Amino acid sequence: MENWVNKEEEDTKPIFEITDNDSLSNYNNKKWLPEVLQDGSRKSAFQPYKNIGSVLTNLQRGNVPAETPIPQPTDINFHTRAGQGEITQQDIDSEQSVDICDSNGLTALHWASAYGQLPTVQLLLNNKAEVDRKGPKSETALLLAAEGGHIDIIRLLLKNGAAVNHVDDTGCSALMYAAAGNHAHSCNELFLYGADLNMTNFNNETAFSLAVDYKSHLAQSVIENFIVSLLEM
Repeated sequence: MENWVNKEEEDTKPIFEITDNDSLSNYNNKKWLPEVLQDGSRKSAFQPYKNIGSVLTNLQRGNVPAETPIPQPTDINFHTRAGQGEITQQDIDSEQSVDICDSNGLTALHWASAYGQLPTVQLLLNNKAEVDRKGPKSETALLLAAEGGHIDIIRLLLKNGAAVNHVDDTGCSALMYAAAGNHAHSCNELFLYGADLNMTNFNNETAFSLAVDYKSHLAQSVIENFIVSLLEM
């Protein structure tokens, strides 16, 4: 299936011409962050925020809004090094388990996936890292990779059996995170592996409604084209 993406101010371009490999530093400038928040009776994974870091960073720091930190020498450990893409086979062998968790219940695979470290993700999977290991909010490596739009890691995790429709404690799936973040390539890849467009989170939001709400025009176009392709079958 070939998807095409339309931008309102630009000419129509095929999806494979879209840049969708945002780094964590660029991603941190976005105005929203998936988190479990309470606002009266409203519970949503998507709320507007300014100047805050990634889900992983906030989990590490107790959900305190902050810019993505540069680890200091005393902060360097197995997990932060995985996030930096610097662990080796020797490092893994020296740990009790490849799935050993940090103080917040996150594994090295969570860290590497969230920070877009493809070689490290591959190394961890080669060492039998649990691909769908859940973090403290039921987040998996796939959800963290989708949040950042790390298409190569999304593809690798899915090839290694990651559950494409797993949801976290807010009821949000990888497709919802990718759609809200305007990661068009990621949405397309998730569809190829059976992502369910009809799923709703705990605020009755779908991937499509999130794309519309957050003006994620590229992701919205991919979803619309996916719907059209289903109607034409």
